[in-house]
Amino acid sequence: MTIAKYTITEPLLDLNMDLGEGCVWDSRSKRLYFVDIDLNDVYVYDPATEKYGVSHFDKNVTAIALLEDGEGLVASVEDNFAFIPPASVPQPTQARFEAPKMVPQTYDVIKTSTVTGQLTAKEARMNEGAVDPAGRFLAGTMGSGGIGTHDGRMFSLRQTKDGFEAPLILGGITCTNGMAWFDGGRKMYFTDSWVKEIVLFDYDLAKGTMSNRRVFSDMKTPDVGYPDGLCLDAEGGVWSARWCAGKVVRLNPETAQIDVEIDIPSAWNVTCCIFGGDNLDDLYITTAKCDTDNQNPPDRTEKGKLYRISGLGYRGVERGRFKGKF
Repeated sequence: MTIAKYTITEPLLDLNMDLGEGCVWDSRSKRLYFVDIDLNDVYVYDPATEKYGVSHFDKNVTAIALLEDGEGLVASVEDNFAFIPPASVPQPTQARFEAPKMVPQTYDVIKTSTVTGQLTAKEARMNEGAVDPAGRFLAGTMGSGGIGTHDGRMFSLRQTKDGFEAPLILGGITCTNGMAWFDGGRKMYFTDSWVKEIVLFDYDLAKGTMSNRRVFSDMKTPDVGYPDGLCLDAEGGVWSARWCAGKVVRLNPETAQIDVEIDIPSAWNVTCCIFGGDNLDDLYITTAKCDTDNQNPPDRTEKGKLYRISGLGYRGVERGRFKGKF
């Protein structure tokens, strides 16, 4: 199979993030939201004005999602779920070349009828999250023991007539990462990073449950690193950001083989990707700082940045929005 190859050398925003992640495109406001998990920041970028903004919080904000009704963001934070009210959502007021100005903000912890705020000693923190087609916000944890452990869990935040609940829906995870649904919500991709697997589940959209786990992609070679965040295009292709590889790849939905490869020569840890823009045909990509343990190549030295590439010939699909009232 011929692989279409691209290279990105210039960032859209040079932000010096520790752990850029969690890209979400808002098709209503035409803005991109993303996070820096380690530095507790939520960013926004407005392509129309080429300006950005950042809000700073007192805990890691690990994933964010838009609301179906109302303003604000739903989020997973270190050990719980939270609502970021409109007044705390960042606004695009800074020019692209300006260094980030951290604006301290607050969020509201979402009280649920479950114990999702009490992670076990074997869990480091919450990590990735996404909204299913029925409007539930799924977010999961990563193990504290590192590669080789399977102590992560996933919860599903949903509104009930009495408030909110977040039942446990999956265990035995190494590190929760990219998710997406297709086939009318009946199938789900899920990334289990530390075993280098993107897996498929059958998904019961009415109940919000996962079953029949099988492997879609389990590439183990060093040149493709670890699968991190993912998104889908309108043809069903799986775009996977690759940690410890400095690239994003597109996996053919029929064969799981790479047919597009985007290299970022200065990056090592590529973390997340999402289609945005007026026609959902611009791919936005976040990165994290390179490792400090001499495991990354000497020419891949950057701290986290935001990138954008156009002209790939693919269009993305809309992300789900959380159906809950705050």
